[in-house]
Amino acid sequence: MDAHSLAGALRVEAESFAVAAELAPLDRDVPACPGMTVGDLLVHLGSIHRMVAEWIGRGARPVGWESSPGADPIDWYRTGAASLITVLDPERAASPAATWCPWDRTLGFWVRRMAHETAVHRFDAQAATGSAAPLEPGLAADGIDEVLHLWLGCHQPPGVHTSGQAVTLRVPGREWTVALHEGVVDYCPQATPAAVVSGSPSAVDLWLWGRVGEEHVSVEGDVSVVRSLRAAVAAATG
Repeated sequence: MDAHSLAGALRVEAESFAVAAELAPLDRDVPACPGMTVGDLLVHLGSIHRMVAEWIGRGARPVGWESSPGADPIDWYRTGAASLITVLDPERAASPAATWCPWDRTLGFWVRRMAHETAVHRFDAQAATGSAAPLEPGLAADGIDEVLHLWLGCHQPPGVHTSGQAVTLRVPGREWTVALHEGVVDYCPQATPAAVVSGSPSAVDLWLWGRVGEEHVSVEGDVSVVRSLRAAVAAATG
């Protein structure tokens, strides 16, 4: 997705999150985030939005940032989201910016990252009321790509069990084939996969993020290899 599409998705998902948080009691448990309530999730996402805006403004990762919602948590969240959206101007996506990705030091990194962060947590907030809508297909497909390239590429921790066998993730119109070795992600589109995970873009992206189980996707081949990939993603994104 281009930066303008991602920025548009961020605006939509940020407001959808706010609406979901307004509808759910703040003490309602979030199913996909054990031990976290809707109120906790609101503070978590609102704090991330503020942290990223501060990170961009300072040109370095901040040590601290505002994380106290005060008397009106929803208004506090919306204020932070609006400030972040202003900072993440897609017209400036190619401009230099401090990030945690070694190969992408542009504002566009944060436009993409915040669109996906907010979308997944919007799903979380809606799931707390039993009314979670799927992710938009184009955004979800880009989210799969982000998990495989950014998160596994940057954050694959040592010691995660990896077989070196390839797994293909397939959604309508796109597919990715990856193999995990110790500390190395091999993007190998010509490889014969040991397993194939397929489904809608939303289902596959949410499965990678641990928001839905295997029953929401189709798995063909060696299930153990699929579960190793999922475990590696959990370790990288956790």
